[in-house]
Amino acid sequence: MSNWVRAAAVDDIRVGGARSFAYLDKRIALFRTAGGVFASDNRCPHQGYALVRGEVKDGVLTCAWHNWKFELGTGACQYGGENIRTYPVQIRDGQVLVDITDPPAEIVRPELFLSLTAAMEELDTGRLARDAMRLQRIGTPLADVVREGVRYAAPRAEYGWDHSLATLADCLRMSEFFEESLRALPVIQGLSVAAEDQVRRPARSRPDPVDPVAAYGSVAEALTAYPVLVDTERAVEAEGLFRGLIAAGVSPPLLRHTLLTAVTDHFLAYGHSMIFVQKAFELLDGIGWAEADAVLSPLVPEMVLGTRYDKLPYMRAFLRAWEGAGLDLESLARRGRTGRAGAFDQLSYRRALTDGSPQDALGALAAALEAGAPVTAVIDATGRAAAERLSRFDIELDLDDTNEWGWLDVTHTLTYLNALRWAWSADPSPQVLRGLFHAAWFVQWTGQFDERNVGSGRGRPEPHPTDDAAEVHRAIARRDPDAAVALVNGFTGRSAELERSLIRAAAEDHSTAPIMVAHVVKTARAAVEESRALGDGPAAAEPIAAAARFLASPKRERFVFQSTLEAITTLRGLPKPESDQVRPA
Repeated sequence: MSNWVRAAAVDDIRVGGARSFAYLDKRIALFRTAGGVFASDNRCPHQGYALVRGEVKDGVLTCAWHNWKFELGTGACQYGGENIRTYPVQIRDGQVLVDITDPPAEIVRPELFLSLTAAMEELDTGRLARDAMRLQRIGTPLADVVREGVRYAAPRAEYGWDHSLATLADCLRMSEFFEESLRALPVIQGLSVAAEDQVRRPARSRPDPVDPVAAYGSVAEALTAYPVLVDTERAVEAEGLFRGLIAAGVSPPLLRHTLLTAVTDHFLAYGHSMIFVQKAFELLDGIGWAEADAVLSPLVPEMVLGTRYDKLPYMRAFLRAWEGAGLDLESLARRGRTGRAGAFDQLSYRRALTDGSPQDALGALAAALEAGAPVTAVIDATGRAAAERLSRFDIELDLDDTNEWGWLDVTHTLTYLNALRWAWSADPSPQVLRGLFHAAWFVQWTGQFDERNVGSGRGRPEPHPTDDAAEVHRAIARRDPDAAVALVNGFTGRSAELERSLIRAAAEDHSTAPIMVAHVVKTARAAVEESRALGDGPAAAEPIAAAARFLASPKRERFVFQSTLEAITTLRGLPKPESDQVRPA
C-alpha cells in the first residue's frame, strides 16, 4: 500500500538544486535534475550530515562533508560503506509527491542482515550499530541479531571458543537491563568485539561429524570416550565425535555433563573452559538449539589446547593436600545436594581462602563438605571470598609493565566461581564438585596479588550513603575506584537500579581493547548474578563493589611495552623461574 505525500512544488526546486522536507519522523532530501526529481534520506549514513547540501553530477550524489558517493536513483553507495534509502517520486499538477511507505519487515530484514555481516567483515562499527538499531526498529528480536553475529564469529574462531563468543552471550543477557531506546547497546558492543577478534579470518577447518554408534558401539560409550580424547589432546577425533553426538540428537543435559566432565578433569585454561561452557549454553538458550553445532563444537579445540594448570608448579601444594585427604567426591556430592548449612562456619572458611595457605584452603573446603554443608552454601562463601580478592587487588600491579600479571588474572576468580554456580545448578555431580576445589585453590593462590597493606578488610573506603545509582556510574566513568566502592557499600536505593548502573558502565566505552571489554562485561554480569544469589543482606553488595572497583580502576589495555621487555629476555635465552609464587613475597 502506497502513502503519497506532498513534498514541494516543482517550481520551488530549480534544476540542479535541492531542498529538504520533513514528514513525521522522516527527513527527506529532494534533488531536481534534467532527468526529473529524486528523493532520498537526507542524513548521510557516515556521520549524519545533511545530504541536501551535497553535489549531484552525472546521476551521482556526493556528500559535501566526507565525499561519500551514492547513485541518485537507487541509493547504492559507490564510495563509502553503506547505501542510502531512496523514495518513489511522482509529479502531479506541478506538485512533487513522495511515497514514504516503509517496505515490509520481511523484505528489509534479509538485506539488513547482509549489511550487518558486511559491517562486521569491514570492522565498520558505525554501520554495525545502525543496522542493529534498524533491525530492532522493525521488530527483530535482539537474539536474532546476536545469532547473526555468532554465525559470523563461530566459524572464524581459529582455536575454538574465545572471548568474542563469550561476549556475545553476555551482551545478549545484558540487554535486558536497558530501556527500549538503548536495549541494542550491549548487543552492538558484543558484535563489535566479535568483529575485532575475527575480522577477515577465514573459516577454520572442522572435522566431519562421526557417527557415535558406528565408531564406539553406543552413545553411552561415545560419551565416556569424549573426555579421554580431550585429555589425550586428540583434537580432530574429539571434535568429530562431539559433532556426531549433536547430530545424533543427544540431549543437552548429557552433552553438558560430558563437557563439564572434560573441563574438571583438570583446571583447564585458567578457568576459561568452564566459563565458556556456561556461556555456550546460555547463548543457546537465547538463540535456539538449532545453532548447537556452531556454538558447541568450537568448545572442543579450546579444551584440547587449554593449559592444564594442575600440572604446573602453582597447584602442587594444594594437590598434595587434596590427594592426601582421600575424599570421596561422589559421597560428598550426594550429601551436598541436601545438606544443612547450620554447621558451616562461613567466616572461617572464607578466611582460610583469603588469608590461609593452600593446605588451609583445602582443609577448610574438605571439612565443610564432610560436615554436610550444602554445596550451594559453600559456593556462596567461595564467591564472597572471590569478591574479597578483587577488593584487595593491588591496582598498581596492573599498571606495572614489568610483570605479566594484572586485573584480568584476579577477575577470573569471580567469573569462574559464577560459572561453577551455573554448572552445579544444572549438573550437581561429583565431576562438577571437582570444580569447587579448583575454585578454592584459585581464590587462595591469587592472594599474592593483594595490596601489601590491605588484608581482612583493612584500609577500605568508608561507605558513602546514597540512593542514587547514577553516582556509582559517574564514579566508574571518572576512574575513581575508592568512590565507586564507597558508594556501592553505602547504597540505600533499589538493588535493580544499582545492578543497572554497573551493567550500563560495563556496556559503555570505558574500555577499548576487545580483551578488556570482554572481561569488563563478563565480570559485571557475574557480579550481578553473585549478588542476587547472596540475597538481600549486606553480603549482596560485596560482588557489586568488587566489580565496580575493577571497572573504575585504570587498567593496562595494550601490552606493547610488556611484550618488548619479554622479547628482550627471550632473545637473551632466559627462561622464567618456576615457582608456586609468581609475585615475590
